[in-house]
Amino acid sequence: MKGLTDISNKIKGFVDFVMRHGLTIMLIVVVAWFLHPAIQEIRTLLMLVGLEALAIVLSGFALFAYTKVDYLDFIMRGEDKELGERERAAVLGFLGYIFLSVHILIGLSVLGVYIVQFAN
Repeated sequence: MKGLTDISNKIKGFVDFVMRHGLTIMLIVVVAWFLHPAIQEIRTLLMLVGLEALAIVLSGFALFAYTKVDYLDFIMRGEDKELGERERAAVLGFLGYIFLSVHILIGLSVLGVYIVQFAN
């Protein structure tokens, strides 16, 4: 019976992953499919949407990577093992900084590629 429960939990985890990231995956597929329009402005807009989707995916990965580290839980909760109001605000600020830093890095990468491609 335990094996059946484990399989059920894995299926629920997969469905949860698809539900959370389905819109982003569909957005990337749509951008890749429609990246061939003739009007340059629409192409630029679609490229920006694709880069934003990439930034959101990378933010999710960074959030997963930084929140699964064991020592981070001790830093957030402190020695009393409880998450207080100030600690909760610090955690939310930390998560916001992850999101912001990934978007800044994506923007700087796009700027660098633009400068390299179009600089004479």
